[in-house]
Formats: sequence, structure tokens, C-alpha cells
Amino acid sequence: MRLLTATFTTRPTGLLQESQPKTLTTAAFGDTSSKRSVDLLPILNALLPKLPLILVDTDRIGNVITSIAANLIGPVLRAKSFPDNLTADFLSLLQQLTRTSQAAKTWRKDVLDALADLRFFATPVTLIKTHWLPIIAQLNTQDKSLFPDLLSRISAPTTAGIMFGVGATSARLEADRRTQLILRRLALLVLAAAQDTFTPHLPLLEDKFVELLTATPASSPSSATRAELFMLLCALLLRTSPIHLAPLWPLLHAELGTAIAAALPSSEGAEKYNGDSVVQACKVLDLLVALEGDEWQLREWTFVTDTIDAVYRPPGLSASALVEEVAEGLGAEVERLGISLTPAAVSAGGFGGVGNEYGGAEGKRRPILDGMIKALRMEGVHVEGLGKQELAVRVLRPFLGQLGIVAFEATYGMLEIDLEACLDSLLEDLCEEGAA
Repeated sequence: MRLLTATFTTRPTGLLQESQPKTLTTAAFGDTSSKRSVDLLPILNALLPKLPLILVDTDRIGNVITSIAANLIGPVLRAKSFPDNLTADFLSLLQQLTRTSQAAKTWRKDVLDALADLRFFATPVTLIKTHWLPIIAQLNTQDKSLFPDLLSRISAPTTAGIMFGVGATSARLEADRRTQLILRRLALLVLAAAQDTFTPHLPLLEDKFVELLTATPASSPSSATRAELFMLLCALLLRTSPIHLAPLWPLLHAELGTAIAAALPSSEGAEKYNGDSVVQACKVLDLLVALEGDEWQLREWTFVTDTIDAVYRPPGLSASALVEEVAEGLGAEVERLGISLTPAAVSAGGFGGVGNEYGGAEGKRRPILDGMIKALRMEGVHVEGLGKQELAVRVLRPFLGQLGIVAFEATYGMLEIDLEACLDSLLEDLCEEGAA
């Protein structure tokens, strides 16, 4: 205990509060002074599990843990360089603290503050997946009121008192930002928890969904929050058994159909869905097709042709499923606008299946839209900078046109779902650049 106190006194934690990439780079070239600045973390990681054997006394263990939390964990999480200053060693130490019974009250506030920080979603996806999700899982266990408390902070869209001008736009953007960040945090809580953890909160969650789906481009918060709503729905689909989602299916079915149809500029209510919202709606559909749950199979035919007609359509047979109708409508837009498509956008097949550049692991089925977007980026198409109409014809048209074929082949190929790929895809969306 005295050695630890002396270490924190003589070696300030400022060394650990700085951004890490420079430190790690110099250490790689043999700069031992910079390497020693982070040696404390591996030592503490090795000692923490053995504290009960070293100190024995519960009070002493508690004092050591309190000292670590006050002198190391708190300052690093509150540093100006957060989250660039986080390393795997630091998060491993924090993860061990969350599993220590004596530390229950020492780390909770710091983790809550970090999660509430606007910069949190700039954390690398690998660190969130390997370290933050287990930490947030412990937070869920310690604080049962966290999820309903976040839900209660979401305000219903309102148009009362809205004025025109710069001030009104700023207020609307601030309301959008606040709601979007809360929805992203809720999605992380769901992903970090065990299966069906938040089933008791589904009625309250459904009420919030209904409220937010009434938003318009002029309300506060506005309809720009729909993209985050679809991300939260993806998290629920991954962490909730289909039978518990039964009350949400009618709402999901109606909203998903309207959102995908909004890819067409002539569709009714298209102004409520921006490009991000339509893409995220397509990702929900992509995930549903990949998961192939029992409840979804009852509704799949309205969205995707699930018969051999998806692969070999008889001559003269018009499109009957929604995605095919929208794909054909977008095809007409391509001809009307005279847009030249990249090879990835006009490819006749290969999206999603087995072991190719879009499909991922051999013998696994996974969502395909992310693979198509990455292929377009490799061909020099800046997807993030595209307007809604161009995004629809360049990205969504080939996806919607191929989805039925991929679903048919994966189903009759008896492929199992690649859940890791689904989780990775959603985490990348939650932590995309500029999310925080």
C-alpha cells in the first residue's frame, strides 16, 4: 500500500492522460523512457487479481482499489485527450476493477461520466468490443435503473413554440444531437447485456418508438433521429428472443416498409427520411434476412421474394416484393439521371453469399450491405458525401436488387448466421466518425 501511494505521488498520472499513439510508436523504436511511462498498467493488471492473497484484509484491499480509482482511473477518463488516451492495458485494469466486489462504488461514477461524454463514440471499435462492452455489462448489473433512466430523458417531438430563424435551427439540431446520443448509448447497453435482459422494458421502449416516429423535419427533435432508432432496433434484434419482440412487429413492419419506399423520390413521406435513415432501415432489413427468425418468415414475402422466382424470374412476371419494386424504380432513376455506376454497383451477383469479398467467413450468412459499401469505397466512391438520391441509386439499388437472390441461396444452402459479423457491423455504425 505504501509503495502504491509513493508511486502515485512521485509519478503523476499525466503521463497516462496523454494520447497514446505517439507513446506507443516511440516505444516500438526502443525509447525506454516512454515505454516505462505505461509500465504501471501491466503491473497493476498482474497484481489486482492477487490482492486478496497479498493483503488478506478486506479494508486494505478496499483502500488500494480506492487509491487506484482516484489516482488513475478517474484522471484518465476525465482527461482532455479522452478517448485517444485509452489503451487496452488501461481498459483491462478498469475491467478487472468492475469484477471486484470491493470496487463497486469506486468505478461506477467514472464509467457513467465516460459513457455520457460526447467524445465516447470516437473510441476505436476494437476497444469497445473487447473491453467497453464487458465494462458496460457490469454497469448494467450494478445499476438496474440505468436503461429506464436513459429512456426517460428522450423528449417527445414537438412543434409547439418553434420559431423560424437561426436560433430555431440551432435548438432543433441540439435536440437531435441529444436524442441521437441517447439512442446510441441505449444500443450499447443492449449489446453489452445478456440475451433478453431488457425484456421488461420493452413496453416503455415501444412507447418511445411510437413518439419518435411522429417526428417531422420541422419538429424538435426532428425526423433525423430515425437512423439511430433503426440502430437500436438492430441491437434489440441481436439481443432479444423473437417471441419477446412480438408487440414490436406491427410497428417495425409498417415503419420498415415506409422507410425503404422512401428511397424513391416520388414516395409519400420521403421528406421524413434522410439518406442515413434509409440506409439504416435497409440494414435492419438486411439483418432480418440474415437472422431468418420465425416471426420474420411470416412477413418476409412482403419485402423479399423468397421463392425460386428471386433467382429465375419468369418472363413477364412483375415484381411483387417491396425491395424489387423499389430497385426497379431506382433503375428508372439511373436512366433518367444518366448516372454511370461503378463495377460494384452493377455486378450481377456475388453479394453476401459464402466466402467472397462481401460475404465474409466460409459457410456463414451475414448482412451484405456493409460489404457492398466497402467495395464502393475501394473503387473511390465517397459514400458519406453522397446525397440521398445518388446514395439510393449507387448503393441501395444494387443491394435491393440482389437481396432476394442472396436470401434464397443462403436459405437453401442451410448456412448459419455469423453473429460476430452482425455485431461488428452495428458497432461500426454506432462509432462511425462524427458520431460523437
